[in-house]
Parts: sequence; C-alpha cells; structure tokens
Amino acid sequence: MTKVRSNLAFAAVLLAGGLAAGILPTLAGDPAATKVAAIEPGASLNVAYTISFWGIPFGQTNFDSKFHDQTYTTVSHFETTGIASAFWEATIDANSVGRFAPHTFEPSVYDSYYRRGTSKNERVKVTFTGDAPTVFADPPYNTTLYPVTDAQKKEALDPVSAVAYILTASKVDASNPCGTLAPVYDGRRRYNITFTYLKDEQAKLTTGAYNGKAHLCQLHYNQIAGFKPKIMKEGKAFPPIYGWFADIPNASAPNGRYFVALRVWASTGYGTVMAELNQLKIDGDSGAPKG
Repeated sequence: MTKVRSNLAFAAVLLAGGLAAGILPTLAGDPAATKVAAIEPGASLNVAYTISFWGIPFGQTNFDSKFHDQTYTTVSHFETTGIASAFWEATIDANSVGRFAPHTFEPSVYDSYYRRGTSKNERVKVTFTGDAPTVFADPPYNTTLYPVTDAQKKEALDPVSAVAYILTASKVDASNPCGTLAPVYDGRRRYNITFTYLKDEQAKLTTGAYNGKAHLCQLHYNQIAGFKPKIMKEGKAFPPIYGWFADIPNASAPNGRYFVALRVWASTGYGTVMAELNQLKIDGDSGAPKG
C-alpha cells in the first residue's frame, strides 16, 4: 500500500503540477507569501482540476496566475479528498513570484509547503536571485548527495512557474502546437517536461468545462540531475503521459492566448491516474469555452 500511495502521489503531483484555481492560504511569517499578496492583479487565469484513479476522485488541485506590469504571481493548492483521505491525507501549497516577457519567465522566489496527516511537514524554498539559486529546506536534506549544478539550476523554472509558462503558451507556435519543453528545478531535482504533438481531436469533458477541438499531446519526463522520483528508483520506466490542450485566444494574456490543459492522464501499473479541468476563469469570468 505504501508503494501505491507513493506512486500515486508523484503521478498526481506531476499531472496536476500545480495545474490550477484557488487562492493559496498564506504561510505564517513567510515573506514570499507577503510578496504574492502585494502584487496587484492585471490579467488572470484560474484553473481547477479533479484528480481521479480508476475513475474514482481522490484529489483536487487549482492554480491562480496573475500578470501585471511584467510581473507574475502563481499560487497552487493540492489536496486529497474523499476515501483517499482515509489512508493518505496530503496537502501541498506552493507559490511563485517573478517577472515575465513574451515567451520568457524569470522566477525570483518559489515556496512550497507539504503536509501529510498531522505529523509530517516539509517546506522547500528556492530563491533564484543572485549568482545562483539557493535552497532552504525544513527538514533539511543533503543536496550534495545527488548534486545539481548552478548552471543547471539557472536554466530552469520552479514547478509552479513552469505551469504558468505552459498555460501562457510561451513555447507554442504553428510548428509546435503543443509547445516544446518546460525546464524545471524544484529544489531536489532538475528535469525537463517535453511535449510532442500527436493530432487534433474532439474533447468533451465529463465535468462540462469544455467541449470542442483540442490538441492531443504526449508529455515526456526527462531527468537531468538530482534526486530521482521514487517511481524511477524502483527501476520502473516512467509511465507515458498524455493530455488534451486547448488554445484559448485572449488579448490580455502575456502571449495573446492561453494554452489550457483540459485533461492529462497516465497509465501506471496500478491503473490510470487522470486530472480533468472542472473550472476555468479568465480575468474573473467563468464559463465553458467551445473549441
């Protein structure tokens, strides 16, 4: 059961990433949380997802991204729900702040807080300013055991900024309808999420949040350095990940449109884990866009 929970946890967090739409509760005494609250919203994108296993909902995640005067903030929340909470109760809150330009994101601070049950708490904060990104972890862990070079760190985005980077179509163009890649450093590992376009097809969500054309994309996890995910330590190939993504034009978006994940799924040795969009708000307006 422990192995199943670990694999589900990593698959869910990778699928959802932070994929999503609520407001992150501020962390007491956390200066990064203060910075998030201080930035006035301009354009905004809010997305929320239901995460299921074998068709049974077991978690939810949401993201709230705001863009104002070349500055962005993104906050995310993940939690287990339903029957899953009876044997695996977990919550992850994270936020990131930084600056953006067309097709470019530059994070300054990433802060994440993981809680499992009532006894296990973990915080990881990555500060990207200065000569090289620095990591604060509580409880601390040995970053020299599986090192990530300063150059590798500086090439990457934190996980929450990477979600905003994908959702704002930063690497999407006519020749790459699914985009190309998102480079990620989470304080423990450095990896790339690369995208391969497969085809266009009709996508109708069971949540009613979307009904129309979507790009079918394959996502690939490519480890660069640092700690390996548990699923890889166990000697298993990383499961194939697929997703439906929709182009949604919007004049206030950083690149003139959003690239919204509608449904993302992966087949593990225990069944299929899926994250499906259940709420979408652009500049505060909600509705079910038609492709």
